[in-house]
Amino acid sequence: MPDRPRPPAGATHAPAVSSSAVASPKRIVLFGVVLVLLVAVGGVAGRAIRRNLHYGAIADEHNTTVRVDVGDRFSLKVPDRGASVGDSWTASTDPAGMVELVGTELVASKLMDRIFEPALGGGGGSRYFRYDAKRAGRVTITLSNCFQDCRNERTDAESRTVAWTVIVS
Repeated sequence: MPDRPRPPAGATHAPAVSSSAVASPKRIVLFGVVLVLLVAVGGVAGRAIRRNLHYGAIADEHNTTVRVDVGDRFSLKVPDRGASVGDSWTASTDPAGMVELVGTELVASKLMDRIFEPALGGGGGSRYFRYDAKRAGRVTITLSNCFQDCRNERTDAESRTVAWTVIVS
């Protein structure tokens, strides 16, 4: 091994640092931006996957024909002003047994209501009826809102019914 020159007595010697081993401020900022973007994209993708697993395909009153396969989950979405206002949605299927209602939930339209729960008397949004397709065939699902128990002409006028044709293959 060849002899390396020694530093003069009393001199301090710092190891040489390669300029490529030290991150520049621009690289640190760029790394931070990339990291934030990856976390954001991952969060959005994760939320979309969770939503699809929870709700499946979603149909609203403007799309009243639904096509699904046996075993698929799907949801029907209707506007809901909240129980405190008088909305009370019910579901029926004809024929019975082709789809199974696995749950219903109100998703508030305001972000603050989603986080902190709606204020007393509030909480309108969208009601989701979640179904699992059990058998092949054609079924009609009817969602009805008998507003404030359909007590008179005014409440009858606020009531509504929406029917979907679901084709299960």
